[in-house]
Amino acid sequence: MTKRILIAGLSHETHTFVSDRTTLDRFRILRGNAIWQADGDASCLAGGLAVAKARGWHVLPAIHMSAQPSGMVADEVIEVWWEAFAEAAMREAEAGIDGIWLDMHGAMVSASYPDVEGELLRRIRALPAFEDVPIGGVLDLHGNITAQMAALSNALVAYRQNPHTDGKATAEFSAHLLDDLITTGRRATTVWERPPLILPPTATGTAFEPMALLEARARKIEATHPDILAVNVFGGFAYADMPDAGVSFTAVTVGDPDVAQRELRTLSKIAMAHKHHALPTGLSLDEALDRVQQHTEGPVLIVEPADNIGGGAPGDLTIVLKGLLERGIRNAGVAIADPEAVREVWPLRPGERRRMRIGGKSSVVGAQPLELDVELISKSDGKVTLEDPHSHMAVGGLHHDMGPTAVVRATSPQGGSATILLNSIKTAPMDLAQWRSQGINPEDFFVINIKAAVAHRQAYDPIAKASYFVNTPGPCANDVCVLPFRRLKRPVYPLDEL
Repeated sequence: MTKRILIAGLSHETHTFVSDRTTLDRFRILRGNAIWQADGDASCLAGGLAVAKARGWHVLPAIHMSAQPSGMVADEVIEVWWEAFAEAAMREAEAGIDGIWLDMHGAMVSASYPDVEGELLRRIRALPAFEDVPIGGVLDLHGNITAQMAALSNALVAYRQNPHTDGKATAEFSAHLLDDLITTGRRATTVWERPPLILPPTATGTAFEPMALLEARARKIEATHPDILAVNVFGGFAYADMPDAGVSFTAVTVGDPDVAQRELRTLSKIAMAHKHHALPTGLSLDEALDRVQQHTEGPVLIVEPADNIGGGAPGDLTIVLKGLLERGIRNAGVAIADPEAVREVWPLRPGERRRMRIGGKSSVVGAQPLELDVELISKSDGKVTLEDPHSHMAVGGLHHDMGPTAVVRATSPQGGSATILLNSIKTAPMDLAQWRSQGINPEDFFVINIKAAVAHRQAYDPIAKASYFVNTPGPCANDVCVLPFRRLKRPVYPLDEL
């Protein structure tokens, strides 16, 4: 019998400590059959659709909405999504719905709902005849998972890689898992465990401890217990102020939940044994610049987690650019999100110059415009096709829009020089096509300022001669103890001594 599966998605990583508000117009919205526009690309939604075709599902498309990491989400976004989902669910319910597959993040916060995903799962379960419909899908490794999310779902599966090179593959795995559960009639439950630990994003890379150790243990649990179908390790998202922010673990099981719970408690003990990774690391900017100047070949990366675009920062801080120019460092590459600057240089022809204020126009900590005399190099529409279908950015698809984009060059009296990529839409440094789409080979730079924490590694580590992480002011500061948490459950390390 053909399975009737309702497909929907709502994905946003919410930084609640920035004043930016994420409104409906910031979301890409695919309603009904428009969901099929993602078919064949590298996104999580495409992974679900690929399995739908392979398994012969009768797809019941509801709505898919996604936006870049940014500030608190407007409640209107939640209600627009819910209205479309509920309408599709009730329309199809009479003919029967065999399962629901969801593409969600896990760290979405709105003005009224600190646990958006949990609230939507609660609403789904409250619909007539939906209390027992199997719910599966995919979550981000940076989700802040709650007991409510676990209790109200059956088989939500997290990425296992950061950078998220496995987004589509994880979505496919989750869809196959949902299909198998429906076919066999087995009832999966999800158990949840949360140690009192919150990590900065720089500590959530899966090639390094503690995440590498935790993921390896999770795979061992799966291999040891055939009834445990998936063990999920969530690094959490420190910049979403909600009660359960931080590290958590879930297990999808068709066996004894107590067995799965014991295994998750072991994971929690391992996480707490390595809690020191929650403490800030990195160099001062001056220390990093000293080290850069010892190199004779590039590119050398100065990684700036405080302005991590993939974590919700504006991508417009200028402290690293200023330091590079004042030190007289030549041939730097810096991308800055500044639509105002793009508009200002747009009337110029290549080769023309203008004195202007660049960056620092957001209201976040550390934002300060830098006044520079610049030469226009080029302009474009900012459309980008990713080079790497497995890049961190590809979880949102292969095609991205940086908005109207300008490349300018600046020099300093100290002899420094920088090529500045000005984007109208902030664009995380997750794929080299960001530069190459503008006719620039990033390998040719001596130094590149990277506004990220971990997600850049897939793209930039292979070309880098060295990488230096800096501790600078900004909304995604490496020291989570400086964040003004109000909702977070306490005690939690490193905010409290444990």
